Amino acid sequence: MECLMARTETTVMDEKSAHEITWLRTLEDKVHAAAGRIRALREENAALRAQIEDLEERLTATPTEAAEAWAEEREEIRGRVERLVEHLEELGEI
Repeated sequence: MECLMARTETTVMDEKSAHEITWLRTLEDKVHAAAGRIRALREENAALRAQIEDLEERLTATPTEAAEAWAEEREEIRGRVERLVEHLEELGEI
């Protein structure tokens, strides 16, 4: 009888140990997954910070070709409007 009781206790202990190990393994998996996600987020954060820095530098940089093109177009439009105004003034004098 004592032998049977000892086996039962051992079986119960083995089941508890197996359950605890399963629980611990699940926890370890979750911790590793969280650590991986944190690593990925840090890398993404670094890339985004670099992109922000690049964009800020571009904003403060000297005028680019696009800005120069806009300035030229603005001057062209201004000239055309001035010529139209002059033409209208001439028509008004007739």
